[in-house]
Amino acid sequence: MTKTFFLCAALVSVLAARENPFFTHDESHLPVTSNIPDTLPKLTTLPYTFPNQARVLKEVSFTVQNLDGSIETRTMTIEKSIDWHTPLTLSQASRSGSVDKPSSAVAQSANADFGFLRFSTNGKHLTIKSNDSMIRHFSLTEPNRIIVDFNHNEVFTMKEKVLNAPPYNAVNITNQGKFVRATIILDGRYDYSLTKNGGVISIICR
Repeated sequence: MTKTFFLCAALVSVLAARENPFFTHDESHLPVTSNIPDTLPKLTTLPYTFPNQARVLKEVSFTVQNLDGSIETRTMTIEKSIDWHTPLTLSQASRSGSVDKPSSAVAQSANADFGFLRFSTNGKHLTIKSNDSMIRHFSLTEPNRIIVDFNHNEVFTMKEKVLNAPPYNAVNITNQGKFVRATIILDGRYDYSLTKNGGVISIICR
């Protein structure tokens, strides 16, 4: 009798289990996490003073933390003579080629209006306005892009608008039959967060 009871309980638990227990039914609430801290200051200019016995700079190594949290070290061969009296300066140039200064950064913005879907950017922040409900969102690579699906049954051919406001290159919308897919094309690989407040969706790349 006891064996029969446990056998029935096991069968019921198998039938009630989802096909994949590690994912939720509602993909629109899938968590998006990042291993990169948001509070670190932006790299501008860093000086390095050579020891007084230094005469040749052989190589420079850079250790970085990637988007997935992994640590990677790359080494650059230099083989140049140096004057130890003059510090070495490490700086990060802006996209225009000049050295980036903390107070001079200007966010690029752009807009794309498809009628029922309206996109606007401000730096790494993108806003989507729509009266249609969002179904799901996720990201893909090659090319790097963010996908957002909406409930909308209008029939139309693919439409695309150029944004050219890094990190957002362009956005296109396609009819998928029972829903509309918005594809936001990025200029590189990013993690992102998405929040929704009524008919306004906010996306931040980092």
